[in-house]
Amino acid sequence: MGTGFLEVVVETAYDGMPIKGAKVTVMSGDTVLYDLVTDESGLTEKVALEAPDAALANDVNYEGIPYSVVDLKVEAKGFITLKLIDEQILDTETSIVYVHMTPAMENEKYAEAIIPPHCLVSGGHQSEVPPIPPETSAAEEALVPAQIVPRVLNEVIIPEFITVHLGRPDVNAPNVRVPFIYYIKNSASHEIYSTWPAASLEANIYCIISLTLNRIFT
Repeated sequence: MGTGFLEVVVETAYDGMPIKGAKVTVMSGDTVLYDLVTDESGLTEKVALEAPDAALANDVNYEGIPYSVVDLKVEAKGFITLKLIDEQILDTETSIVYVHMTPAMENEKYAEAIIPPHCLVSGGHQSEVPPIPPETSAAEEALVPAQIVPRVLNEVIIPEFITVHLGRPDVNAPNVRVPFIYYIKNSASHEIYSTWPAASLEANIYCIISLTLNRIFT
């Protein structure tokens, strides 16, 4: 058994202002592991938590889950209490959890979010590719109205922010605007384990950046 670490950053949802004095309860099931309070920067102290040995994440024959999970309950005066279920903890690594608090309304005081299993455990993928439509004949193509040709940029641009659609292309899901670096980091954390060798991390992150920039470029 190894040891991972956890820090929590608590901010307001709309302007990203730190929330001082927020209470963060770290739990394993019904057992309270830590009671933490945020400082003037909205940051809790770093705490240690048990996690499976880091070597298991590199063992292709290991069929278990190479991380442990904890639940977080975040409370702040004037904001909706938020519970995050199954926050993942990896051996030797520090999980930094950003919690964005929403002002409480009269009829809404509590919210809950379940963090899905890692893609390498569930066998899923963060962003599934939509199915390719069947080929059409020349006669059928003649009946299809001319499509607008998408604009292609003249050069590759590294954006500061990126707009992300929270769902499949054909789903009426919201769009959010987040920092590009945050998006890449978040995508990588869902696709690979941070305990992998540096060369493996670099290769995979380059692939994620390449795919993302390709979608922006085209």
